[in-house]
Amino acid sequence: MRLLLQLALILSVCFIGDFLHRVCGIPLPGNILAMLILFLLLCTKLVKVDQIAEMSDFFLKRLPFFFLPPTIGILAVYGVLKGNLILFFLLSILATIVTFAVTGKVTDIMVNVQKKRKKDA
Repeated sequence: MRLLLQLALILSVCFIGDFLHRVCGIPLPGNILAMLILFLLLCTKLVKVDQIAEMSDFFLKRLPFFFLPPTIGILAVYGVLKGNLILFFLLSILATIVTFAVTGKVTDIMVNVQKKRKKDA
């Protein structure tokens, strides 16, 4: 029963994000809005990590499965991409490098902020 409640909570946040995108016209994809909403709920402690931990672990363990639809979508438009495969490949590598760099820098900043908070406390 606990897993169903956790799934219901996660899906509710997803539906709210999609609703905000479709009905309210917020120019961010619904899944991005849902992640932001969940992040805010976790930061404000309205939702505690242990309230969604088991279902989140379940999803994270099966994360590669969620990459199948975008991969199949790319294969579906292969004809359009065929002439630009090298550019597409290079842009993918560049985007990965930029993502790694930004993630590393943000992580570094967050670790330093946490160390400073512990030092001040």
